[in-house]
Amino acid sequence: MSDPIADGEISTATGPMETLPSPAPAKAGRRRGGSFASNIKWQLVGSLSQAFLGGVVLLLMGRELGAAGFGVYSIIMGVVYLANALVEPRMQDVAAKQFWNLQADDVDLPEQNRYFLDLLALETLGKLLPCVAVIGLAHVLTAVSNLPPGSPDLFVVAAAGYYLSKFGYGLSTGLLRVLGRSDLFALCTTGEVLIRFALMVGIVLTSSLSVEACIWIVAMSGVASNGLQWWLLRRHMPMKFRSEGWTVRGAARRTRLNMRLLVSNLGMSLTDLMNKDLDVTLISTLLPAAQVGIYKMAKNITLLAWRAIDPFYIALMPEISRMVAQAEFSKLSRLIARTSAALFGLALFLSVAAYVSLLLFGDVILGPAFTDTAHLLPWMMVGIVLSAPLVWGHPLAVALNCADVAFLGSLLGAVVGLAAFMGLVPLYGVRGASLAWVVSFVLSFVSIALITHGRLRQRVRVAA
Repeated sequence: MSDPIADGEISTATGPMETLPSPAPAKAGRRRGGSFASNIKWQLVGSLSQAFLGGVVLLLMGRELGAAGFGVYSIIMGVVYLANALVEPRMQDVAAKQFWNLQADDVDLPEQNRYFLDLLALETLGKLLPCVAVIGLAHVLTAVSNLPPGSPDLFVVAAAGYYLSKFGYGLSTGLLRVLGRSDLFALCTTGEVLIRFALMVGIVLTSSLSVEACIWIVAMSGVASNGLQWWLLRRHMPMKFRSEGWTVRGAARRTRLNMRLLVSNLGMSLTDLMNKDLDVTLISTLLPAAQVGIYKMAKNITLLAWRAIDPFYIALMPEISRMVAQAEFSKLSRLIARTSAALFGLALFLSVAAYVSLLLFGDVILGPAFTDTAHLLPWMMVGIVLSAPLVWGHPLAVALNCADVAFLGSLLGAVVGLAAFMGLVPLYGVRGASLAWVVSFVLSFVSIALITHGRLRQRVRVAA
């Protein structure tokens, strides 16, 4: 189960060495994965499909639940997303780095299989902690967030559904990208939103859509999508999922080799909480549910536009790692320049289109309860336009083995954004929250891009 908009997770490991080894040639007879163009194409197909269907689902939920009901739904799901973000290792990044040469002739498949089991255990056990915590604190969370009776049961469904839908999700996603099968990932994620849409439409046509029904639907569609993704991965993996030779001691040794990246990823997840609904959780203690619903609707529409940017970040991760490993710095510079220009234009177009559409048709589609959403959107879209050209910063930090830089940049954005949030919300309500979110979002991307670009120039000078 994923956030319809912001999961995402968004968001590369080598193996035992700290620096990336040169890629080995592809083994004959195996499908050569990892094509940048192919990954971009299928990530775009998946993201645009999800953006369209997710947008329809979002509008349907807003219209059927109303601002107050949508606010209750957003608070419950926001708490679940926030709890999981506290222990999010961004395993897709680790998988992209660990298994980037999985299809090479000389790769040690039994050893890579043990790495696979290590990462699967880390991810599944880590995700269990927030699930148990949310379920155990369900009554307390209901009281703190001023939610209606019956909300503790919804916290249980939401937390358990999220855990099952994210069982090994980051690892399977990273492996599909390494194998060049982003088409399969796009199929699963698009199918998840399609199932969600079909179930919600069915309920709307036969009765009325409730907060409880929405949470159950999100849980069931997420579990189905994750199950399909694992089945497809199993069919295309060159290695077998076997436990021979795997020991806890060996797992601990291997995990230490990736510890720097894992710790940095955990740190980035902690500092990315403003994008994982920390803002929604905080607002729920200060503002009525209807205001929370309006803010969350504007944020979700903004992050729908970001869906078109996400594929570039995802596809850049293995591509930049490969170019750095092979010292192809001139190609890397051209890739960064072309990607930045294209993403700026794309983000600007999407932002204007979203704002004009909401301004013209928002009241008709969502109803008058969401009128203020159109006034929040321009502020939040600024964050998308300024950040989109800089998405290469985090993949470059990982490729240069300085993922801690990405953590520090994200931390800076989080600290400044949270301070702005606490200062602006009491004065300006949801408008203050929107501005604080933009500050946090943009500052993270700017600082990471500036620092990693400086590190790249140092690497180029050393290589020369």
